[in-house]
Amino acid sequence: MLFLAGGVTRQLAIVAEASLLVMTMLTVLGSASAEFGLAHLAAYLLPILFVLPLGVLVDRVRRGTALTVIGWLAAGLLTSLAMAVWLDAVTLPHVVLVATGVGMLRLSGELAQDAYLPAAVGRDRFVPVNAVLLVVGGLSSFGIVIQFYGSPRAIAVAAGVAALGFAASAWLFGLVHAPEEPAPPRTGVWREAVEGVRFTLTHPVLRAIVVCLFGLTAMQGPIEEFAVTPLLAEEGGEVTRPEAGLSWSVSLATPIGAVLAMLLYRRVGTFRLAWAAVLVSQPFALLVLAGMDWGPIWYVLGRLVPWAGAAVAAVTLLSHRQAITPSRLLGRSGATLIIALVVAEVAGSLLEVLAESLLGQQGPGDAGGWPVVVLATAAVLACAVPMFRLRRLSHPAEAGPPSDAGTS
Repeated sequence: MLFLAGGVTRQLAIVAEASLLVMTMLTVLGSASAEFGLAHLAAYLLPILFVLPLGVLVDRVRRGTALTVIGWLAAGLLTSLAMAVWLDAVTLPHVVLVATGVGMLRLSGELAQDAYLPAAVGRDRFVPVNAVLLVVGGLSSFGIVIQFYGSPRAIAVAAGVAALGFAASAWLFGLVHAPEEPAPPRTGVWREAVEGVRFTLTHPVLRAIVVCLFGLTAMQGPIEEFAVTPLLAEEGGEVTRPEAGLSWSVSLATPIGAVLAMLLYRRVGTFRLAWAAVLVSQPFALLVLAGMDWGPIWYVLGRLVPWAGAAVAAVTLLSHRQAITPSRLLGRSGATLIIALVVAEVAGSLLEVLAESLLGQQGPGDAGGWPVVVLATAAVLACAVPMFRLRRLSHPAEAGPPSDAGTS
């Protein structure tokens, strides 16, 4: 419970600080678009570039201590930003330093938390803990982050709240005392990083997990872009979107998926539930091709069910990866997965642009993108096939009770 409390508090702090860079630069500094672009690039690209060395570092140190130090450092950086904004003494270098530093610490904390979970909680609690953390981490999609544009004092308060959250998470993680495996001998950052990548991409089950999550992430953008388009209704010659309530109902997909994962993983098995959720849920995306002609319920099902299935897969695949990966490879394995997901997002964006170019889509009212939805859905299902083929592998001694696919 202490670990879960620390993880939830940390996630809430991340939600609170998610848009502080944007708010500070636009409201307090009034920065030009070029300056904002460079600051944004430094804050969000640098952590990704250093994710593998961060994974190596996480595998070298005690994860509990790392989470405590990371929390206090993030709290200190955000406190400095809050004080600078409150005293009207903030500068662009200071904002960039805080944003970049917190970004690095946020990613390091994600890797350390993921690697510490197997030691801090029992194997039968992997799925419930990961499900709760996923739901809390997704609160930002509900607009929980308050945009205090035009109010520097409110930005300072928001930064202070985020700092308090990180400090609370550091304190809570410091109360967790779980035995950890000793770190292996150091052979150099590069060698250790390559070892982690090689292990993740050559291990049959982990490779299947990476392929599945890559497909879900890469195809998400094209499906959303072209699936929503034919659902637009024309009123008086103008193109309008469906009722806002229908769109907001889709936001319930992640909590629904998390609850389903918690309810079903013991009975079905963690790994089996993951590939079954993908194969069963993703074809529902084709329902959106019917537009609003079939009624609002089909619009909701066509978007909510695939997202809920993706949430089930995310929770169960993360839990199974933690169960079968050696403890001192979890940091590098997690870093490899993050790189794969970043590449998947870029690939998805490129596919959107390519599809729009090939189809000659002129605007949001064009309904000619149905081939993209069909092909992207088929691609997602194809990415789940490797997991389906590994369904008979079982090594309970290594995978633990919640899992049913093994390590070789």
